[in-house]
Amino acid sequence: MTSRPSVSGHVVVLGAGYAGAHAARGAREGGVQVTVVDPSGDHGFLPRLAGVAAGRSSLGDARAALEDLVDVDVARHVAERVDVARHEVILAGGGRLSYDALVVTVGAATHWPDVPGLRRHATSLRDAEDALRLRATLPRTGSLVIVGGGSTGVQLAAELGRARPHLAITLVEEADRLLPAEPASLASAAGRLLRDRDVEVLRGHRVRRVDAGGVDLDGPARRRDGTVLWVGGWQAQGDALLREATTRDGRLVVGRHLEVLGAPGVFAAGDVAAHRDLFGQPLSMSAQIALQAGRVAGANAAALVTGRRRRTARLLELGRVLDVGGGRGVGRIGPVPLGHLGTDRVVPLLHLSVDLRHLWKLGGARAVIEHAPGRDVGVTATVGATGTRLRAVG
Repeated sequence: MTSRPSVSGHVVVLGAGYAGAHAARGAREGGVQVTVVDPSGDHGFLPRLAGVAAGRSSLGDARAALEDLVDVDVARHVAERVDVARHEVILAGGGRLSYDALVVTVGAATHWPDVPGLRRHATSLRDAEDALRLRATLPRTGSLVIVGGGSTGVQLAAELGRARPHLAITLVEEADRLLPAEPASLASAAGRLLRDRDVEVLRGHRVRRVDAGGVDLDGPARRRDGTVLWVGGWQAQGDALLREATTRDGRLVVGRHLEVLGAPGVFAAGDVAAHRDLFGQPLSMSAQIALQAGRVAGANAAALVTGRRRRTARLLELGRVLDVGGGRGVGRIGPVPLGHLGTDRVVPLLHLSVDLRHLWKLGGARAVIEHAPGRDVGVTATVGATGTRLRAVG
C-alpha cells in the first residue's frame, strides 16, 4: 500500500480510540490530508462496554465507524512498526504507508501477568466483541469472578449486579481497597453501591491460579468458582512500534509538544504515551486525558507539516465519573467525591454530558444525534464453534 499525500502534507494517525479520533480531528482542522490506520476502523466507546455486557445497551452504543465521526480516510490495517528514518509505517503483510508527520495513539493492551492458567481460561473486556461474548456467556453460568477492582471492574460488577440479580458475582482486588488510584472516599462509595447490588468484594487477595472452574487465591478466601473475567490492568506497547524511541513501562516519552523523544516527526497521545500534568506529575491512562492529548498531538502534527507554530500540551485531569446503571454512579469532581447523600444520582448526568461533549467535538450535532447512548439499535449474538458472530439489527 502506498500513500498519495496532498500538497498540504499528509498526517497519519495510528489508532481510532479517544486519542486517535481527536488527533484525526485536530490534524484535519490543520488543513492537511489525514489517514487513520486501525484494524477495524471503528471508534470504541469504552465506558459503555459494561452496559453492553449487562444487556442495558446495544452494540451501536459501543462503537461507531470513524468515518461517521470525522471526515478522514481510514485504512483498515494492522501497523507493525514505524520506520522513522524513511517516514513510513510498515503494515502487516508487508505494505508501507508514508507520512509527513505521524501520531501514535494505539492505546494499551490487556496486561496478562504470569499467572498459571490465566491466558487460557480467563477473558477480558476491551471492545464491543468482548462485551457481547460475555453477555452471551452469562445465561450459561451461575457465577462470575471479576478480577480487578479498578474503574472497569467496579463498573462492570455493579452493572451486572443490577441486571443479573440471580448471578453470583465476586469482585477480586489485590490492593487493600477498590479503585486504588482514587481517593479512599470514592472507594468507600463504590463498596457500598456494590453491596447494595449483592456483589461480593474481596480485597487484598492475589490470584494464584486460574482454571476452567474458577480461581485459586491467597489470603483467607482460598477459592472462588465461576467464569473468570480479567480486568486487572493495561500494558502499553509503544516500544514494539518505535524501537528508537524512549519509553517508560512501554509508554512513549513525549515532550511538551507531544513529540516522541528519539523519533523526530512522530507524536503520541493517549494510553501509549507517558503524559504529565501541568505540574510535571505522571498522568494515569484515561479517556479524558486521551482526548485532550489527541487533539493537541494532531494539531501539532499538522503544524509541523505546514510550518506553523506548535502549541504546548496543557493536560488537566478534572475528575472521574462511573455510571453503573439504574440512575446511580460514583465519581469525583477534582477532589470532591460523588456517591454519598444522593450525589450518586448526579453521576449519570455528568457522565452523559461528558459523552455528548466528546461526540460534539468530533462531529458536531450530527454525531450527537446519531451516536448518543441509547439509540434504538439492537444486536444479536450467536455463539458457534468458531466464536461469537455479531449482527446489528434495527
